[in-house]
This record gives sequence, C-alpha cells and structure tokens, in this order.
Amino acid sequence: MIMGHLSIMTIACCACFFAVLGILWVWGYDVVKRRSPENLPKFYLALAVVRILAVLTLAGVYILFVSRSAGQSKAFALMVGAMYVAMMAITLKIKH
Repeated sequence: MIMGHLSIMTIACCACFFAVLGILWVWGYDVVKRRSPENLPKFYLALAVVRILAVLTLAGVYILFVSRSAGQSKAFALMVGAMYVAMMAITLKIKH
C-alpha cells in the first residue's frame, strides 16, 4: 500500500496546498479575464511557472528534510504527482 508510508497530516496538508493553488488559478483567471483578457496567456504561463516551482519546492523540502526512507520519498512523489494532475484536470474543467 503506497499511502501507508505517509501520515494523514501529510496527505491533508498536500491536499490543502493543491486546493489553494487551484483556487488561486481560478480566481486569478477570473480577475485577468475581467480586467485584461488579452493578458490571459501571460497569466497562464506565469502561474504555471509559479505552480511548478511551488510543487518542486514542496517535494524537495519534504524529501530532503522530512522523509525518513526511500519508500516514503517515493510515496510522497507519487502522491504529489497524482495531486498535481488532479488539480490541473479540475481547474481546466472548471475554466474551459
């Protein structure tokens, strides 16, 4: 069981992290579309870079400073990857 290596607190914190990233994207998309629709591609690219950097930083900090084993690191990386894909799918479904 992959998620057996991760605590409920870790899973909940990651879920909240991705929920906040998704909410920021949806909120920012609405604001930019309302005020300056021609800048939507710039907004999308800028926020994509921010999301990738935030996710990689989260994963790096967890793997380097929190994880106690290679199995736990792999489980965390798989969970973060799955949550990232889910966040992208949900936010794109909401806005397209």
